Amino acid sequence: MFPLNPIKAMPVFSRGVLLSLLAFGLLNSTPGSAADLQAKWELKPGDRVVMLGSTFIERENTQGVLEMSLRLAAPETNITVRNLGWSGDNVLGESRAYFGPVEQGYKHILEYVQLTNPTVLIVNYGQNAAFNGEDRLKEFITNYEQLLKDLSAENRRIIVLGPTPLEPMVRSAEVVNAQNETRNKYGQAIQQMCESNGYVYVDMLESMQQVQNTLKLDSLTENGVHLHHAGYIAAGEVLANSLGRSFLKGNESILQDSQFAAQVAPVYEKILWKNELFFHRFRPQNETYLRGFRKHEQGQNAKEILEFEPLIEEQDQKLQTEASNVLKNWAR
Repeated sequence: MFPLNPIKAMPVFSRGVLLSLLAFGLLNSTPGSAADLQAKWELKPGDRVVMLGSTFIERENTQGVLEMSLRLAAPETNITVRNLGWSGDNVLGESRAYFGPVEQGYKHILEYVQLTNPTVLIVNYGQNAAFNGEDRLKEFITNYEQLLKDLSAENRRIIVLGPTPLEPMVRSAEVVNAQNETRNKYGQAIQQMCESNGYVYVDMLESMQQVQNTLKLDSLTENGVHLHHAGYIAAGEVLANSLGRSFLKGNESILQDSQFAAQVAPVYEKILWKNELFFHRFRPQNETYLRGFRKHEQGQNAKEILEFEPLIEEQDQKLQTEASNVLKNWAR
């Protein structure tokens, strides 16, 4: 089971601050300039959004903040969201191979993107690759470009998120600054690749650091690498910015507000339950017995994997209804 929703620990706004945020149009302001955001892409009715990547994407399963940010940015737009994140993954899909050859991992990516058939594919790779240094940058870009070409399809918009920032918690500031500089170079190369192929690129490294400064967050990560809840709030703000929206007013975010958290708790719960159901459809715990080298023992039970699909669809409907009813009151 996934852990409980982390929104329970959000800081409290005063009533006066909250009324001010609503009165001045919280969702149309930015950290630096009130209404200068330009949308890089948009959500359309009926969009099937799929997130693909490594640990940052997989852990969104138990956060729900990125999906909440998408829904809050377009509260009355009917969308579905699926998470294909896999910890430790790279553009070759090597972490997804189970007990087969590494090439099977790449096929696994293609298979599940085809299965979910997204109209919007949000992709995030580069964090792990950047640890290999600049010497491997060209190789990484070549492989990344090939992956995105293999995942391209008619009427599919591809949104590429750059690497997220590291923080000096375990390693020294000198080392981390150098690693962030390498990540920045990877991000620049990814951006150039996106521009050459018509993909949308969203910088995460410097943009998240700017949000961190605006919100006066002590940190974005739990260990210098992996984002904690506030880190996902910063990432959600950057994602909303790419849609031309902002959840900030001054140095506060609606996603931190206790009254917002109380009202949207049912939405978060439905997001997380939907995520868990799809996780079991996507990555059954007993994969080895169902479809792996021991399927001769229990392979007949593989049919039960598909039985999650109507449960997921039912949860999608409940989630969309709840989200539309609640979030439209905050997206003014």
